[in-house]
Amino acid sequence: GTTPKQAAGIFDGVLSNRGSKAQKNAVVANAAFAIRTIDPSMAITDAIEQAREAIESGKAMACFGKFVEINS
Repeated sequence: GTTPKQAAGIFDGVLSNRGSKAQKNAVVANAAFAIRTIDPSMAITDAIEQAREAIESGKAMACFGKFVEINS
């Protein structure tokens, strides 16, 4: 997005599993490398699968909702 509001809308869309394939892939890639930062021994393919599953199952949105709740 070109504005913070648009970017937030895209992010919410991806976490709700409604983003475009390109948007989802960008978030999955970012999340996979974050997962690897926490667990450097994990294969990148496993981290990608874990990130993708978190989005598709709704776990990522639930986790983000909890983050917002704690930090509001």
